[in-house]
Amino acid sequence: MRGVEVAQLTSRIRTPRGASVVLTVPADKEYVVIIRSAVAQLGACFGYTVREISDLRLAVNEACALLVVGRTCADGTIECRAEVRDGTLRVTLAAPAGAFDVPDVGGLGWTMMGALVDAVSWAQDGVTARVVLKKRHADQDI
Repeated sequence: MRGVEVAQLTSRIRTPRGASVVLTVPADKEYVVIIRSAVAQLGACFGYTVREISDLRLAVNEACALLVVGRTCADGTIECRAEVRDGTLRVTLAAPAGAFDVPDVGGLGWTMMGALVDAVSWAQDGVTARVVLKKRHADQDI
């Protein structure tokens, strides 16, 4: 890994009902571990079970894979916005759209993400591609 100092935690706000974290890392597969770990830690802070956290880590890994395929650090960054609100963790991963295709929503990776989280969506506005994952806490009373 080329220096963790390039990763940037841009904000963290915690309230009695939720928290928000924004993390920006180079768009490179070597930095995906930082995003997975941050999302897992946020889930742990809000009482998600080990299984829920494992599911989140796998789904985040797959979503990042969609955004970093064929890229290097020189190709931009991935921004991860993770929010916990009213028992739901929402993770939005965004990267420059570049020259990759819309994900195959019938493919294995997309199907796996859908099985691991409660909702998954994709959006591309021309310059930015986004994957949004939502995972409800089993207890819902966090």
